[in-house]
Amino acid sequence: MVLTFGQSQRILPLSSDIYAEMDALYLLKGLGTPSAARPWTINEAQLILERIDSNSIGKQEQALYDSISAEIKKTLRFLPDKIFSFDTHLDIALEAYTHTNQDDFVLNEDWIYGYEDREPLAKISLEIELSSWLYTFTDFQYNRNRYNGKDQFRDVDDADQGIGAVTEFSDSLSFPWHSWAYSRPFTTNIPLGTGEFDFDWPKRANLTVGGGNWNLSIARDRIQWGRGYSGNFVVDGHRDYDEYIRFSAFTKKFKYEWLNVFYSNPETGNSFKFLMAHRVEFRIIPSLVLAASENIMCRSDGINPRYFNPAFFYHNWYDRDNLNSLAHLELDYVPYKGYRLYTQAVIDQILAPWESNSESGAWGILTGVEHVRPALSGILNFSLEFAYTSPMLYRRDLVDFITIGTAQANDAGMNLFLDYTGYPYGGDAMVLQLDASYRLPGSAFIYTRLFGMIHGKMNYFISHNSGGDNKKKVDIISHTPSGGKDEREYTLGASLGGNYAIPQPLSWLKIRVWTELDLIVKGNKLMLSETGIGENIVYHKNGIAADFQFVMGVGVSF
Repeated sequence: MVLTFGQSQRILPLSSDIYAEMDALYLLKGLGTPSAARPWTINEAQLILERIDSNSIGKQEQALYDSISAEIKKTLRFLPDKIFSFDTHLDIALEAYTHTNQDDFVLNEDWIYGYEDREPLAKISLEIELSSWLYTFTDFQYNRNRYNGKDQFRDVDDADQGIGAVTEFSDSLSFPWHSWAYSRPFTTNIPLGTGEFDFDWPKRANLTVGGGNWNLSIARDRIQWGRGYSGNFVVDGHRDYDEYIRFSAFTKKFKYEWLNVFYSNPETGNSFKFLMAHRVEFRIIPSLVLAASENIMCRSDGINPRYFNPAFFYHNWYDRDNLNSLAHLELDYVPYKGYRLYTQAVIDQILAPWESNSESGAWGILTGVEHVRPALSGILNFSLEFAYTSPMLYRRDLVDFITIGTAQANDAGMNLFLDYTGYPYGGDAMVLQLDASYRLPGSAFIYTRLFGMIHGKMNYFISHNSGGDNKKKVDIISHTPSGGKDEREYTLGASLGGNYAIPQPLSWLKIRVWTELDLIVKGNKLMLSETGIGENIVYHKNGIAADFQFVMGVGVSF
């Protein structure tokens, strides 16, 4: 069946329900995952939906199909002429957060529903579209900051060589070890004064041009490669946003993507850091999808234009001082309708039999099974996933895959936070995650999650070098989980949540409510102190630390 929707370069954000609904529809029809390189444009989503024959689907499948079609058919509300259209929206959300343990769970990282998940109090967005070839989006958010002047910080200086591969900092930068907002027994998303206001906006800013089967974007937005539930190895949507230039070309059986992600760099000097990646995706048969990517992190005082050849084999630049390559493979197979088997593998460093073991291997693997089935008027979804990452994944001397972000607080200056480009738990982790959900397309979503992780000694604050100097090679040879039993962190999490869109007679008005209840239990919990940076890490060794965390919200969109 050929659809007759109009073409559009409008970007569908990762928060859109269209991804989960399209994934479920494909699985019910026995098709391998629709492209896992996301976000999509409307054009690409339309091409993906064209693989589904709307004349041979059941009742629940029809509900998914109709919800997806409605999103694809949307147009901007204001049309001054035949080519130019625009739209503007106001979103208001009120969220409240409470938890029971204010002594041990004192940072954003200690919450399951953390900074990246929390809704801004108010958001104004503007969209502009020119015909079918150009689209731009930007927003303004009034939101609580990641940090504020009431937090307690540790100054970062040249002595802290255990943080990534970064060894030189400005004296004005600092790292939080106790957060006022995230340690309080009760708080909301309402900023109380300019000291709590988040100056880092817009969160989404996208300019994109393209045609029916291609797209070029310059954007600040969330991006993702892969359909892992606990995370993905190259780029992952857990981050607040990434800033990138991306080119995509796609057909019904093939997709090519060239991605360049640029990171903030708080170091002194003029050096900068960016990720260059290219990815090919093949639909070998309708039920089998294979994707492979080659990716390099670059850290340099200047850009060599010859590196920007997307058809080159990046590994062959042989510039160890400035580049670090990472290979990635994804396989997705649907043996029967409703059942999906999937895996991802990533290799940063692997030793040939004739090579010495002066440097540690660095790799990871993720594998899982997913099941979708109709139930009453909705769709049930189950998934079980396991991931293993070696201790030195993402770690290298000179060039690693750790990013150092900055957050400007009006009354606390510029402060640091650390993250991985891909898998949110980094290396040295063993993760098991079980997800279950029930979805009424376009209306309601209920979910539960069980999460378990053993994390070894290797983290942001531990050097990869036996001498504690990140300017030197990765020479610590170990297996996951590394370290002794008192140096390993054990995490168990359980979540139950849901959201519901309240039916409204007005198409331009949306009201929704949501909630989440989390239990997080940690054995030997990592606890930073005022001097707890570098090798001087403090652990909660006196038994188990547990926290009940509760979130409730209501939102109105105009």
